[in-house]
Amino acid sequence: MRTIASMADDASQRSRARASSDDPSSNTWAPSRSRLLQVIPLGLLVVSLAACSTEYHGYDSDIDGVLWRQVASFEDPFSLGIYQSREHDPTALIASLPGKKWDGTLESAERLDITEGGLVVYDESSSRDGADLSVFISSGPRPDQTQKRERTYSGPSAVFTCYSLHLHVEIGGTISRERVILDDCPDALVDKMPDDAAFASREVFDG
Repeated sequence: MRTIASMADDASQRSRARASSDDPSSNTWAPSRSRLLQVIPLGLLVVSLAACSTEYHGYDSDIDGVLWRQVASFEDPFSLGIYQSREHDPTALIASLPGKKWDGTLESAERLDITEGGLVVYDESSSRDGADLSVFISSGPRPDQTQKRERTYSGPSAVFTCYSLHLHVEIGGTISRERVILDDCPDALVDKMPDDAAFASREVFDG
């Protein structure tokens, strides 16, 4: 025969078992803190990949034709100024070229107005028979040219490019040039572009 003491002890054990089953921390199916932490970086990774900006490289880059022509409208007069220059002194040659000048400081970059696009010359240096310089070109904003028969444009609102040049003044005043394509542009100038602006490597505009 069970005593009153043993019956009370059984009741106490059943009560503790029910309390344990009602405690969420004791459920084996509850997600652990470590599992939750493993999920968060994956979400951040997806956001990071989605935030990557568009870039254009190579001759067949599918860049928007309107923005391509806007870049050319700033570069063509600059290139013409090099070939038609009558300056034999490299320092004077650089000074005669069209475009805005940037001395590489943040203060002067803030004063540059390329809201509507433009060409900026920077990193200038000269020697007895040549000159070195770098060029930054902003297309300016793409105008709204959507027509009834066109699909809605969904590309960047502007593009920018940059490259370096070595100009050699030869005997007789002929100027030859060597171009070096750059993979990126100065942050101080890129920061003046719209948030959705896209980098386009210089070879995109050949042809």
